[in-house]
Amino acid sequence: MKIRSIFDRFKVEKRTATTEETTFGSMGLLANETITPKEAFGNIGVVFACVERRANALAKLPVHVFKKTNEGRVRDSKHRLDYLLTRRPNKYQTPSAFKKYIVVSQLLWGNAYVKMVYGKNGAIEELIPLDPSVTKLIKKNGEYWIQTNEDNKNVVYAEEEVIHLPYISIDGKEGKAPLTVARESATNIRAKQEFESNFYKNGTLVKGALKVPSQLSKEAKKKVKEEWRELYGGTQNTGDIAVLDAGIEWQNISLPLKDAEYVLSKKLSSTEIANIFNVPSFLLNDMERSTFNNIEHQNMRFILDVIQSDCIAIEEEINYKAFTERESNSYVKFILTSSLRGDSASRVSFYKEMIGMGIFSINDVRELEDRNSIGELGDKHYFSLNYTTLDTLEGHQRIKKGGENDEPREPKSSGEGAKGDDPDDGSKEQ
Repeated sequence: MKIRSIFDRFKVEKRTATTEETTFGSMGLLANETITPKEAFGNIGVVFACVERRANALAKLPVHVFKKTNEGRVRDSKHRLDYLLTRRPNKYQTPSAFKKYIVVSQLLWGNAYVKMVYGKNGAIEELIPLDPSVTKLIKKNGEYWIQTNEDNKNVVYAEEEVIHLPYISIDGKEGKAPLTVARESATNIRAKQEFESNFYKNGTLVKGALKVPSQLSKEAKKKVKEEWRELYGGTQNTGDIAVLDAGIEWQNISLPLKDAEYVLSKKLSSTEIANIFNVPSFLLNDMERSTFNNIEHQNMRFILDVIQSDCIAIEEEINYKAFTERESNSYVKFILTSSLRGDSASRVSFYKEMIGMGIFSINDVRELEDRNSIGELGDKHYFSLNYTTLDTLEGHQRIKKGGENDEPREPKSSGEGAKGDDPDDGSKEQ
């Protein structure tokens, strides 16, 4: 891993990273609504739920530093990076909060940036997250740099100094957030919420017009409208009877809220956003298509197809940038075993199979269940006597049948026969 000169960064053109350049720009598509990532995260329930589920799923997974040895692999708990990932990545974040930041930044801004702060001995002292709303990837003279804003000052870092974790990338470098794809759906929900609020604010569940027998002036129309709203508008007058006089007629020009199937359309919009965020519906408390029997399977698929992919991407970037060439045998690894254990009955069945095949020892199982070792006896591996190879089984069956179907044996070579077979074997009476 090469580190460019610290002075090279000042050769890059300095300019402030504006919010418009680093976020999504205007997301307003309907009803003059504009939704930024932060607003969508805080105000749109399904967006918050999707991001929270993804962040929590990754945050609870332990991640350790391992070292390859001739005997296999061992955990390197004395490595500084292991301390940062398991105890304290920086002064103000816990490991779980740090991992949540990565997921939230990826899902809302498309990129997560983590600055590596080195000590005097060359080891990484801290992992500092950068604000994704003011951080961007820039290209200058064929090389990439990370530009951000710290304390209202524009700062540029070499690409090797920052762990860059894009979500989905079209060009292979700059990430694209799922919210960018979901912007129209999120805006539709926001507009529908405003639409529903206005429906009940106006009181009547239908939209229509008052028809009068004669032509009215602008002032008269305004007065009739105000009086109508005062008498029959608002939630307190919902369902009240309107009294029309002087030939005034009511004409309905819209569908009722129920006929518009607003609730159904809102649910479909939530499902669409959940799909874009790659979150199964049962995690959003939508059990319409879920049963007790398939929820565990769905959760397994979520871990294997979604969360494991996130883990691999993070591992690959950290392994490339956080270790020196002398540490080529070291690497970080997320431990997914706890998330894949399932309920108690499933775990018992799984452990039984793994012990029976000689893969796990008793102490291995106890470690997975957060229990102490029982000593050296617990390190023994067992294998069922029912398992054997086909050729061994075939020979065993021939023996049971008294040697039937045995193939003729090759004649024994000279000197290999039993004693007494050869008349000149030296056995003489004395």
